Amino acid sequence: MLAGCKKNGTNEKVMEIIGSESYTADNIKQIARLIEHSDDLTDEEAKNLYMEVGNFIRMYAEHLTDSLNDRMNDPNLSGEEMKELLQESNRLGEEMDETGVEVFKVEGLVVYGIAPIFIPNMFKGYITEHEYHFAEIEQMEYDSPSIIDDEVVVSYQEIANRLWECDQMMMDTACSEEIKPSIEALINSYMITLMFGTENSSAFDWRTGMMNSDIKDAILNYVSDHPEAYSAETLKRYIEVLEKSKYYETPATRQFFYNFIRPKKN
Repeated sequence: MLAGCKKNGTNEKVMEIIGSESYTADNIKQIARLIEHSDDLTDEEAKNLYMEVGNFIRMYAEHLTDSLNDRMNDPNLSGEEMKELLQESNRLGEEMDETGVEVFKVEGLVVYGIAPIFIPNMFKGYITEHEYHFAEIEQMEYDSPSIIDDEVVVSYQEIANRLWECDQMMMDTACSEEIKPSIEALINSYMITLMFGTENSSAFDWRTGMMNSDIKDAILNYVSDHPEAYSAETLKRYIEVLEKSKYYETPATRQFFYNFIRPKKN
């Protein structure tokens, strides 16, 4: 993160709101305005506030969904009250751009999500280009997940494209060591999907054992188009194993995959 300049009290003002433990949308909006228009936070203050603001928003989201669930599960709730509750949920959805919090129903339960880009947008003047770009990639995954219920729901070429975005950051010498573990975690998830698929979208046909042609093309194209990529060496070695098996699943392909996901020793 980048160091700020002179001090005019932004840190104290924001911490006062956070310390009030009044978890409201208005307070989140006020915090956002204070930070977005500030230029006085030191590096240490910005790092600390980044975490504190994240915790404040999560507490707001938890209080919000707990309240909605309690009211929704009230056996004495009238039809008119349910209508008002649904209208309130819709209104909260419209406030997402201002609070970062999205509420939605899953199997009768109200749950929440927090837009990954919301806090980085607030701290854009204090975080690095790579930190912000990584948040953009996380937001893309949030808006359009590559996997839902253990099933791949985007094209394998799209997964390869997202892998390339991460690989470029990992290879950039200007990228800080602090953010690289987060980038690598996302790279590993894309690599696992490309090499072995998921439980409900296997890379190999369960009847014939042959590799999915879309996955095969995505891997071959990736190595051809990005031979120097951070992930390319691993994919090249995987291709060598696949070529020997004629792109069928074998003990050798499974062993390669297990070796990849096995925790690395320091």
